[in-house]
Amino acid sequence: MKAVIFDMDGVLVDNSKVHDQTWQMMCQKYGRPEMAPLVRDIFGGTNKVFVEKLLGINDAKRVNEIAIEKEALYREVFASSISAPDGLMNLLFELRKNNYRLAVGTSAPTENLDFVLDKLDIRNFFDILVDESQVTHGKPDPEIYLKSSKLLGIEPKNCLVIEDSVLGIEAAKAAGMKVVAITTSFTPDKLVKADKIINNFNELTMSDVSSILNS
Repeated sequence: MKAVIFDMDGVLVDNSKVHDQTWQMMCQKYGRPEMAPLVRDIFGGTNKVFVEKLLGINDAKRVNEIAIEKEALYREVFASSISAPDGLMNLLFELRKNNYRLAVGTSAPTENLDFVLDKLDIRNFFDILVDESQVTHGKPDPEIYLKSSKLLGIEPKNCLVIEDSVLGIEAAKAAGMKVVAITTSFTPDKLVKADKIINNFNELTMSDVSSILNS
């Protein structure tokens, strides 16, 4: 048995610009507009990392409060325009038809995961879901992907991760997994550590998935 683990932000939804926009709004609100250009550098990290690095706030209670505020703003901004990326639905159907186990492994909070799965009506495709609430260390630490592998009951070498971020690719590789990178958040030259780079899901076939996992 083999598995495909999907990151969420930038993968199941093309939302990097929305996260950019809402973190910029938060930087402005909290008097740190000069930090907004650093958002992409920490894509894939947890909200704790974003709040500490962008806003300079380290108090655990305040970090949690601000993270909740930011993600509520993100969902409000994104709700009217969220849609499945090109080729995603067909890929999910094909993976299921070919008996792959499927998971989501995301650094996002549970509320954002629920928001995406339910808005796109794709929850039933996935065997397990792992989000920020279930891990201690954010990407590039491999914890989230190792936990996904354990819950799936499938060895890391038999898991393929689909990622959009540099930190996410590093996390998957550190977990001993193969990686396909999609260019929603970064240009191909930043994603060279992946086993394959695609621009959209129409470029990823069952043959590709099989050959990458068997290589």
